[in-house]
Amino acid sequence: MNPFTVLGVSENATDDQIREAYRYQARRYQQQIDAGVNVEYAKQKMQELDGAYDAIILTRSGGGQGAYSTGNSYVPPSDFSDIRAKVREGRLDDAQTLLDGIPESGRSAEWFFLKGCVQQRKGWLEEAAGNFSAACRLDPSNQEYRAAYTQIQNSGSGGYRTARQTGRQGTSACDVCTGLLCADCCCECMGGDLISCC
Repeated sequence: MNPFTVLGVSENATDDQIREAYRYQARRYQQQIDAGVNVEYAKQKMQELDGAYDAIILTRSGGGQGAYSTGNSYVPPSDFSDIRAKVREGRLDDAQTLLDGIPESGRSAEWFFLKGCVQQRKGWLEEAAGNFSAACRLDPSNQEYRAAYTQIQNSGSGGYRTARQTGRQGTSACDVCTGLLCADCCCECMGGDLISCC
């Protein structure tokens, strides 16, 4: 079946129209699943929807390696150049959608690396570190994966990375002061004052 037909849009639809059609239908089927109504049918339609959206995005990005098969399953690309391009362009949601559409059997070291790149750019450093680590385990000789993993291990700020990654134990004085200042701001917003200056 034509992926545009699955989404209910014309082949001339803009990327925004395609994205909106996908989100609208996905919400509809997810509501059915959550409510326990026609669950198997809704799950099947979600798979069709995901495959169709992925195929359209890949085709439009010039990747061309992705396809929407008659079995309603996504055929992963042989390389990830289109996903790399999306990460470079800052189109993280599109990159994540394409990565999530690749079945577990097609998730190579590069998949884990690119998933980590998306997560790192979104500020999800713990998840990114886990995926960079998986990429290094699957392809230990790849210097790009190793450098990304080393860099994220050495970063001590951002996301919700804790002090243990920097070799320190416990809480620093800066963390305590920052916490107190935040608490004071909250108290002042509510009419109180945690830290009195006078």
